Amino acid sequence: MRTKRRITRAYCVELGEELTIGGARQAYFNQNQPRSRFLFQCSSPECRALKVVPKITGVNYDIHPTEKSRVKSPHYKDNEHYAHHAECEWVLPDEDEGSDAPLPGETELQTRTRLAKRHLTSVIDIFVPPTQPEEPVARPPRVAPGNDEAGPDHRRDGGGTEGTRTDRKHRTRDLRELVDYYQESRDTLKDLFPEVTINVAGRGVIPLRSYFKKVVWARPDTAGYVYNGGGRIERREGAGFVFSFFDKVADKDAFLHVSDEVMTQHRSRRYVNELLDQARLVKYFTFYFLGTFTYHEASDTMVAQVTDLRCLAIDLGPLRS
Repeated sequence: MRTKRRITRAYCVELGEELTIGGARQAYFNQNQPRSRFLFQCSSPECRALKVVPKITGVNYDIHPTEKSRVKSPHYKDNEHYAHHAECEWVLPDEDEGSDAPLPGETELQTRTRLAKRHLTSVIDIFVPPTQPEEPVARPPRVAPGNDEAGPDHRRDGGGTEGTRTDRKHRTRDLRELVDYYQESRDTLKDLFPEVTINVAGRGVIPLRSYFKKVVWARPDTAGYVYNGGGRIERREGAGFVFSFFDKVADKDAFLHVSDEVMTQHRSRRYVNELLDQARLVKYFTFYFLGTFTYHEASDTMVAQVTDLRCLAIDLGPLRS
């Protein structure tokens, strides 16, 4: 059978575990050069017990995000040459069963938005900021797969957590994945984008676009947003760095600081360093981060600290002429 739902997890043969697409990107860029793409299979235990396990295609997880020449957001895609088990979790229909008709209690605008979101490569329902404690989501008992020593619950997602068959909501802790979803929703849905909502742990359901705030609109000592803005690397401090934003905050020059200690301890440091190493090739970077701007009296500037690389996402700007 063919899948009916977006595939948000896949089993990575080389690593012997399940990955979200964000986890696949992190694992890919954490490899030493030359890197190799991964082989993915269906994550459903029923499918993994089949004689021929359905393969899954990972799309664009091996490409650095850029500000101008966008490609489709990284995502998993069903391989049409393979059939899934009838009880595969990706074959079972969603709650609306693909209905084009308004659902009970749904307004006309909500119906239009729901139908338009089908054109997106991925949809995130719940975002758990890495600074928030994770609520465990237990999967129901499953049929054990064939000779899979890692087991279906051995899963790495770069900070995300996926729902179960009884909880179809796609949940993630991966800021890069959230940024991809924000960008694709904004560019694809256009006038319907203001209707897109997201459940942010600790805040509740809010419009997706209101969770993202340009640096120029940031208020000192105010957290709870994904701040974003363009700029350049001011200097490196060991493995760490200072990033200078083009925009000011409260009429002060604004900077983001990541210490040497943070850069050397986090497992995604190789991925972040590879992006920063392209500073001479691009006109600017666009930084997305979860943090707070604080006034630094000695330099008369506004400075934000990122103490966890999971709270940072970077887009490359256009190449220099």
